[in-house]
Amino acid sequence: MEAITTALGYLLDPVYWFVLLSVVLLAALASAIPGMNAFLVMALAFPFILFEVDEPAIGLVALATISGVSNTLDSVPAILIGQPSAATQVTFLEGHQLARRGYAAHTLGAVYAVSALGGIVGAALLTIAIPVARPFVLRFGFPEIAATGMVGIAMVIVLSRGAMVRGLISALVGMLLGMIGTMGRLTVDPFVSMPLVPFIIGLFALPELVDLMMSRRPVAAEGATFGRSEVLRGVGYGISRWKMTVRQSAFGVFLGAIPGVGSAVVDWLAYAFGIILTKDRSEFGKGSLDGVLFAESAQNAKEAGAALPTLALGVPGAPTWALVVVAMIPYGVAPGPEMLGTHAHITILLVITLALANLIISGIGVGVTGFLARLTAVPYPIIGAVVIPIALLSTFVDTTSWRGIQIALGVGAMGLVMKRYNWPRPPMILGFILVDVIERNHFNAVSIHGYPGSLTRPITIVILLIAIAVAAVLLRSVRRMERETELSVEDADTEPDRPARGWKERFLSPDVLIPLVVMAGMALMLSDHLSHPVQDRWRFTTYPFWLPVIALGLLGFELFRGLRGRPRPSTIMDLGLVSGGAEGAREAAYRMLGLFALFLLIGTTVGLRWGALAFALAGPIVLLRGYGRFLMALVAAAVVGIFIKVFLDNILFVIYPEPFIRNWFTGG
Repeated sequence: MEAITTALGYLLDPVYWFVLLSVVLLAALASAIPGMNAFLVMALAFPFILFEVDEPAIGLVALATISGVSNTLDSVPAILIGQPSAATQVTFLEGHQLARRGYAAHTLGAVYAVSALGGIVGAALLTIAIPVARPFVLRFGFPEIAATGMVGIAMVIVLSRGAMVRGLISALVGMLLGMIGTMGRLTVDPFVSMPLVPFIIGLFALPELVDLMMSRRPVAAEGATFGRSEVLRGVGYGISRWKMTVRQSAFGVFLGAIPGVGSAVVDWLAYAFGIILTKDRSEFGKGSLDGVLFAESAQNAKEAGAALPTLALGVPGAPTWALVVVAMIPYGVAPGPEMLGTHAHITILLVITLALANLIISGIGVGVTGFLARLTAVPYPIIGAVVIPIALLSTFVDTTSWRGIQIALGVGAMGLVMKRYNWPRPPMILGFILVDVIERNHFNAVSIHGYPGSLTRPITIVILLIAIAVAAVLLRSVRRMERETELSVEDADTEPDRPARGWKERFLSPDVLIPLVVMAGMALMLSDHLSHPVQDRWRFTTYPFWLPVIALGLLGFELFRGLRGRPRPSTIMDLGLVSGGAEGAREAAYRMLGLFALFLLIGTTVGLRWGALAFALAGPIVLLRGYGRFLMALVAAAVVGIFIKVFLDNILFVIYPEPFIRNWFTGG
């Protein structure tokens, strides 16, 4: 009782409220910046909190609050401008399609409602679970985490709807890309590994941004509503789905309590969990509001789950909570049983603050969304001229080298081809994310328990059986949805998109050339694998032999379909190309290539900052018409310039790369 009284006493302390509001506003602002994440925000705030906040309870709770609320507003760029983060891929897949239809304000209102409720449910479950969670967390080791990743792999079935073979190929390619430079047991070469932030920006954000810029239209359709009333209607819908939110939040707490299961994994697993428990699954992948809410409610609640192993065992449930553990040392607080004894007041205050902070940040979201949603009515060349340079600079900040930008541009070109020719991208990102979770934990499990021991632990067996059951249920659902789609096409009396019928035209069509190019890559990987002696392959190759073999088999099947002139998938679980049928799309594509060439030319000869400013200034000028484009170009360049000067230069203190092409000629 004394601990509860002490914790409630902090609510009367002005310092507590000042610190709480400060970190909530900081998290809210950072959420809207592409490439920012909770860990980076916490790292920036860490020294200020540690040296300026003397009270341990307030300091630790402030750090935990940043982690707990950063997921709420990062849905805004994913929905409004098609800029997803690692934690908002499902939100982008479903929510951005809703924004295109003019429902951005409604969607965000619903997101804020379930986010607030999810945070409250998570805090309540944290209170209940802390005293009893210790034995469960201790039983969840490497084999169980690897098996949990296998449940996520089953999600590939849903994400491949309409193009099952292509989806499986996409997932396998994603897994192979995720293994570049790393192994479960060690990092072979961190300088050649594929970082997550540039990969996500390249695969999802850049293709969407380029496509919308080439269309020269706003995101939202005509007649879209953006007022506060539309946001509040969305809030009402979110509240009406409270039962679903409680269910998804509980699932999010469970996933968050497993150390090593990150936000990206929670995103897709929560989506799959919600789909399995839904009767009508026909709208998923086409812009389903419930699909967005499945992921968002779990994302906010999972932070409470991540607090469980952190407080109960001192084992960080996520990278952000590792900083909380580090901060405990100078504050003289020990995680573990003392968090329910000597320091119980900190635990209680943390629970209360997580609930309050989620309510505050959701209220901020409701207040500003009516204005922000109007961005979807702005011609996209203006928005893209701001977002693309910032996104590319974010990849540099993540990798501290040109390599991040190179990866983003290379993967972006691949993503645009996939988007154009109906190759689903979500399975690729899922494979990319989960392969590290599965492979790293599987190797550690085998090293400790051996192959039989790692697969025969009771919890592991249960999770693997769940994975099989999930795969079976999803496969059955997908087949039914595909049959319904085929019937609707027949009823509409429409002719599916078929490739050219002549053999020469078929052979030169993308349906044949794309599988051939990927097959060549798989063959090279397989050749490299076989070139090493059997006993040394584990040292020199970072992927199992069977992955490229299965990929080659599926690619052969897809190649055969292309040569036979089979119809290209018309309905897949991905966003289609907006600019494909737009007037002047080819000309716009050439101009976009010129903009990227300008960015690279200026960036490598004058400086990266100047390349970003050149892109922002030239974008509206080359893609829009009328004298107003010059003013818009100045506005775009000013926004990018402020971002560089204030955020990159004076907050992150970014050290930019030397313009290496200039140095070649000057000898510098």
